[in-house]
Amino acid sequence: MGNGRLEQEYRIEYKGEYAGTYSFYDGGEATLILSLSGNEELREALAALGYSKERYVQKKPRGFFFEMINEENRDKSRKRPIYTSGDLRLERIPRQTEDSFSVYRRMASEGAADYSPLAHEAPHCEGEKAVEDMTEWANWYSFDKFDDGTYQASLDEAWYGGYGHNEGGTIHVDIPEEWFELSYDEFLERVVTLSSAAHYGFTADMLKERKGLKEFFGF
Repeated sequence: MGNGRLEQEYRIEYKGEYAGTYSFYDGGEATLILSLSGNEELREALAALGYSKERYVQKKPRGFFFEMINEENRDKSRKRPIYTSGDLRLERIPRQTEDSFSVYRRMASEGAADYSPLAHEAPHCEGEKAVEDMTEWANWYSFDKFDDGTYQASLDEAWYGGYGHNEGGTIHVDIPEEWFELSYDEFLERVVTLSSAAHYGFTADMLKERKGLKEFFGF
């Protein structure tokens, strides 16, 4: 019998260090994927809880981590479910909803805007493969809402170094929950610093002009 349908997935930390992921399924089983980075102390702690000391995917009944997910251990100041027990911390990995707000989009192949007339280009590349004559631009910039009520800023960047092909990648950064306690103007001033948006020429004033964005964020 397989694991069944995935119900929840959590990021594991031990004393502030990333330690792996824990997932549980509606069939009653769970999967623990360890990434211990030589942390012998954590290996011993997991062994004491009945988990293997080896670094590999381990399937077994839900067990200790599932029992750790309860209201007594939850950080009630956060929307995102976070549970702490001793030196262990579980943070739920949220799922993206279909609720998204596109700020900017352009055709990367031609460099022509198909959503915005603005050309968001940066003067240089900050990546490892940077060269002096490399050009850089943003393909798209958007905000996404997750199923726990939190938000993320995403920007897809690309650069061309004269080699006949493009390089780049997408930057995803969670928007801190505490920023939603600020005024809307202050909130945008901070949000535009995420995902290298300011580097590509985006400003808080540009975001203020976007109709529907304020309601999208719940202000």
